[in-house]
Order: sequence, then structure tokens, then C-alpha cells
Amino acid sequence: MTKTRLLLIFDLVLVLVIALYSPTLYSKIIQSQPPTNTTTNISAQNIKQILPIKVDIPMTFYPQAPYANWKQPWQDACEEASVLLIANKYNNYNWTRAQFRDQILQLVDWENKTFGEYKDNNSQQIIQILQDRYNLKSIVHTNPTFEDIQTILAQEHLIIIPLAGKEIGNPFFKNGGPIYHVIVIKGYNSTNQTVITEDVGTSHGENYIYSWETLQKANHDYSTPIENGKKIIIEVLP
Repeated sequence: MTKTRLLLIFDLVLVLVIALYSPTLYSKIIQSQPPTNTTTNISAQNIKQILPIKVDIPMTFYPQAPYANWKQPWQDACEEASVLLIANKYNNYNWTRAQFRDQILQLVDWENKTFGEYKDNNSQQIIQILQDRYNLKSIVHTNPTFEDIQTILAQEHLIIIPLAGKEIGNPFFKNGGPIYHVIVIKGYNSTNQTVITEDVGTSHGENYIYSWETLQKANHDYSTPIENGKKIIIEVLP
């Protein structure tokens, strides 16, 4: 008889003795054993994350036309202004209004040299600007949900969302708004499923609140026509 088998017999006898003469100790031994049925173990991935009811990330706001001059390039500088607001927050630049204006002009010049055009940057170009100009990494989320928005913002990561501008119904826009528009999402309120934004397309855009339903319907990356653009958001990492 092998040593292993002898030890097994000894263990079984010991358990039987304990069960007969000390039921309480036997019960404690059994309860201390890990469960063998793995189907009863709950995976951490299946546990829904507990998210705050409301998040609002503080940041400095400037519109894409910092001095209310809506001629070019300011009229089409929503992508630049949205990127710069986030860079200003994450990189602690603390730009003044005049410096923010100058940063837009510098970025427009860089885009013209890099892309051949500064207007209507799509998501991949925005990601390149974030990385190359401001050393900021980002993650693209397709078909985003309100829970995606909550999860990202709860980590204090800001969001850039591309939109069909005429579909968001901002009353401060002229002529119904631009065909293509880009804004920053900085917060949310889960009680009414609204999002808090920095809408650079208007001087009234600081902490501007939209319903998530409105932005989700209008969410389109740049395309011609805009309605063909994919539904995506850009999570910008600090």
C-alpha cells in the first residue's frame, strides 16, 4: 500500500472520529472549506458598478469664438476649442481668454500643415491632435450608452462627442446650428438622464445641459452626409 493511500485512509478515519465525538468541530471544518461548485461563484465582471447619481467635473470654459468674432476660423473651430478645453484642464495650462484664442490659431495653422485643412476634423484626426499636440491618449467607444457616459465620467475622464449640430436643438445657435459640431461632456445626472456639457458653439455653452436621448440620436462622427457618420464618443485619458 502506498504512502499516499495510507495518508488518505488516515484522514478519512480522523474525520469520522471528529464527526462522532465532536459534531461542532466537524461543522466548523466543513464550513471552512471553499465551495467546489464553481457555478455558484459570482464573477466580478457580472457585478454592476455602483455609480454616482451625479458627476460634474470642474473646468474652465471658453467658446470657440473667445471674443465673439464668428468669422473664420472661429466659425468652424468647435473641434479645436473642445480639444483645447480638455488640454487646458488635464495639462494645467491655465490659459487666459487671450491665450486660448492664440492657441486656437496655432492649432488651426498646425492642422492646415498636417491635414491640409482645419475644418471638420473626424474622430481619428481629433485623436491625433490630442496625442501629437498635447500628449493625451484616448479611447473610442462605439454606440455609446448612458451607462458608458456614467462609467467614464465617474473616473473623471472627459468626453468629446461629435454631433449632427442641427439635431441637438440648441436655441442659441443661428440658422439651426452647424451641420457638424463637437462638444465636451463633463458631467451627468442619472435621475433624469441628462449630461452636462461645455458647448463651445455658443457663449452660453458653459455647463449646458442636454438630454442624453437628444445627443445619442444626434451622435455622428464626421461624414458626408453627416447622418452616415458612426455613433462614437472619445474618452480622453488624463
